[in-house]
Amino acid sequence: MPYLFTCPHCQTRTEVEDEFSGQSGECVVCGRGITLPDFAPGASRPRNQAPGGSAGRRKRPAAWIAAAVVLLLIVGAGLIAIARVGGSAAQRVRQGRERMASIRNLEKIAAALNAYAADHGAYPAPAITDRRGKPLLSWRVLILPYLGEDELYDQFNLSAAWDSDKNQMQMYQTPAVFRHPNSQGWGSETAYHLVIGTGTLFPSTGPLGPKQVADGATKTLLVVEGRGASAWTEPIDIDAGATGGLINAASGVGLGGITDGGVCVVTVDGRGHFLSEATPSMTVNALITPRGGEPLPDDVLD
Repeated sequence: MPYLFTCPHCQTRTEVEDEFSGQSGECVVCGRGITLPDFAPGASRPRNQAPGGSAGRRKRPAAWIAAAVVLLLIVGAGLIAIARVGGSAAQRVRQGRERMASIRNLEKIAAALNAYAADHGAYPAPAITDRRGKPLLSWRVLILPYLGEDELYDQFNLSAAWDSDKNQMQMYQTPAVFRHPNSQGWGSETAYHLVIGTGTLFPSTGPLGPKQVADGATKTLLVVEGRGASAWTEPIDIDAGATGGLINAASGVGLGGITDGGVCVVTVDGRGHFLSEATPSMTVNALITPRGGEPLPDDVLD
């Protein structure tokens, strides 16, 4: 008749037949020595069962302990496996949510950039500069009115540097759209950048506009995720010449480095996408150039 026994060391509970009363051995769970008590009528047992007679029953060796807990170990291993699978699934769900949240941020930024371009004929320059050409503030500041952040925009001194006394307080008022969903704390860092340089939408000769995108608005990148601890007001973006067309490069240079397995991007048409880190560098470079004429499959960003 089964009785409940609890290991005094690891508190593992299992059912033990009363025929093993008084025997000693090692707990298979914790490996420490245990001795079963003498099961007597009235001892704790599952299911209000009366103890059966044990006279004449053959005593078994100490191996009974392994047999007694083997089912428990099997069930325990199963629970651990389930927990691991569940944890992995939960992680995938979390990563999927972060990816979608980042894409939504990118789409809002793209909408603001396109609204700015509609008013000014071209996208904003990557940086507001002084008369000598020294970069002062990021393009992110210029699009604040198009993000509904007029009050914050009015607080900036556009003639002063991003880290000047006049602009430092505003730097810590980071709009939610510039904050990546997996960012920690309430700092001023952003993960969203333009790709700048020769052959891009933002060459040194001046930014282009949506109408100058010969390769198609659906196949030209506008804003991308990028690794770095730059403040959202700091005029720092991704140099196309240094990327090598790589995503999530070990060097930390270039596109990505934020989202596992790839990079979140948005194209000129305002649609967000996820590019796998396995995307060929030639394809990435073709997506960066608005007038390169490179052939790309229709499903490259599906």
